[in-house]
Amino acid sequence: METRCATTLSAGCKRLFAACLLSLGLASAALPLAARAETSFTSEQLQSRMLERRAVEAAVWGIPLVNFDAMRQAYFRDAGAQYNDVMYWSRPSDWKNQTTTPNHSTIYVMVFVNVKDGPVVLDIPATKNAGLYGAVVDSWTIPLLNVGSRGEDQGKGGRYLVLPPGYKGEVPAGYIAIPSSTVNNYTLLRVITKTTSDADLAGGVDYLKTLKVYPLAKAAAPAANRYIDVADKVYDGIVKYDASFYESLARMVAEEPVQARDLAIMGQLSALDIGKTLSFKPDAQRQALLQRGIEEAHAYMMDGYAKSGIAIWGDKRKWRSLAGPKAMATKLSFIDPAQEMHLDQRAYAWFAMFGPIVPPGPHVYMKSYETDKGQQLDGSHSYRLTIPANPPARDFWAVDAYDGHTAGFIREAKVVGLDSYNQQMKKNADGSVDLYFGPKPPAGNESNWISTKAGQPFFILFRIYGPDKAMAERSWVLNDIEQLD
Repeated sequence: METRCATTLSAGCKRLFAACLLSLGLASAALPLAARAETSFTSEQLQSRMLERRAVEAAVWGIPLVNFDAMRQAYFRDAGAQYNDVMYWSRPSDWKNQTTTPNHSTIYVMVFVNVKDGPVVLDIPATKNAGLYGAVVDSWTIPLLNVGSRGEDQGKGGRYLVLPPGYKGEVPAGYIAIPSSTVNNYTLLRVITKTTSDADLAGGVDYLKTLKVYPLAKAAAPAANRYIDVADKVYDGIVKYDASFYESLARMVAEEPVQARDLAIMGQLSALDIGKTLSFKPDAQRQALLQRGIEEAHAYMMDGYAKSGIAIWGDKRKWRSLAGPKAMATKLSFIDPAQEMHLDQRAYAWFAMFGPIVPPGPHVYMKSYETDKGQQLDGSHSYRLTIPANPPARDFWAVDAYDGHTAGFIREAKVVGLDSYNQQMKKNADGSVDLYFGPKPPAGNESNWISTKAGQPFFILFRIYGPDKAMAERSWVLNDIEQLD
């Protein structure tokens, strides 16, 4: 009966009829030959479509590894560093610090270590006149243990020992063990000075230069550490969203142990010649396919980060937390044991962040991509953010603007951010502060201006260091951003 009815239908009806049969799970053999031909692909098309899908999913899965590798390669290339060298910014960062959403107000310290040949010691000095916040982080961007003022040593200093995957040896007395499931790891520390005066910054640098990093095997007589200041260099540590993304991914997969949770994904990656025993040498045709894949994955991660997180003040404001409840519930591992790996949420996070601490953290971070009217922030326009009086920050608050495509500081920006340390900012009579964003400084308010780039989307982060009760209760409410032109 199906065949007789189908012969009397128009071509459009035949296609609809065929689709209905498929949705009912009927065998394709029951379809008219013409309908079957219209739903088929050539072998070459199937292969190409499969590889492009695999490329997109590989990027979503692998962004933490590639984020790590981008910073590590910059550590080697731009800083001229080697494993265990102490790299730092001697003053608040400008646009040359090309990492994802750094805070311009903070002295950053980074150390990359490799434990393939044995445990590595991270000797953290006791804090004195400055606070210290940070963590040891593995190459999947999972924070392993906090160090410093809010860490295991509580600011008293301590010798942390980063252990290789599956380490069975003894941990000597007096060390704080940090088991790692990856060979490569890094530490990001934030030295929080009382002010950004020359004297306080110099004191912060003197303090960080008492940090020691060395192999446990050399603990009896460790070599002197090298301390490398990159404040005046372009540290280009942001992922490149082109076909080279997969070269980095292949490199990291080759170096790191395969986690049991990732075995199925490793099977998929093999189609891209990424794996432990595979050689990644894509030809021109494959490079073009990878380029299409990373462009789609990049757009997906940008969109996901912009929409992720929780509305800080509900429907009243556009400000959102940096990540959602799944991130916090899993302490930024994004792993629910025996349930699932939250791949999408993980990709959103590590597209735009780095150097996490084990939550909950002592600070409040929030982001906004839009105005009070719901308009997307565009660097061609001018905007104003009015910060109400008495921000609930025991330490300080800071505001920074970031490139929407990279989540890094806007390149060549004259002013990347402002904070409560700044003594040149104008305050209103009621104690509030108006900050301005745009490609040109507003006449008469140059000291309150953060620069953007015409034609480039951007977003803003507002940070509160040492939040007090008014922030916890949400009784202090930050205004939304207003467009001025």
